[in-house]
Amino acid sequence: MGSLQGDIEASLSELRRLTATDFAALAWADDKDQAIRWKYASGSRNERYKRIVLRLGKGIAGKVLRSGRPMIMESFSPQSGDDPREYPILLAENLKSIVSVPVVTNDRIKGVLLVGCRHTRGFDEETVELVSVVAEQLGTMIQQRGGNNNGTVRTIAFYSDLGDHKGM
Repeated sequence: MGSLQGDIEASLSELRRLTATDFAALAWADDKDQAIRWKYASGSRNERYKRIVLRLGKGIAGKVLRSGRPMIMESFSPQSGDDPREYPILLAENLKSIVSVPVVTNDRIKGVLLVGCRHTRGFDEETVELVSVVAEQLGTMIQQRGGNNNGTVRTIAFYSDLGDHKGM
């Protein structure tokens, strides 16, 4: 087992493989400044995601955090009147289709797990469920390890129980 960051990044890479997506990322809410930031990613084209800072209810992560419900977009195409602050992760990574679900720790929604494609695609119920299961596992991992690198938790082992799912 490595660091918490390494384990999260490995989980995101494996989730990308299992869902046949181009990008996977984890956003986290900071209680101090009430901001949401994309902390970890796999498949990113650049480091711009790290500079995205959202408020609760803003952007995909803010909306999922506020509602506590998954968000699925199967065909995103920005329109001339759209506010780019509502979709910064989609624009930064050129994503066209996403599944985004809440991540819970200590019985509170603290993060958002997102997988996405750079082309239009539909997501079946099995893919959405897989992303939800991984979000639950990441929440448990972070909770048990206290958000630092000192805990010991088995990571990625849960994937062996999920099989080799390929989203369509």
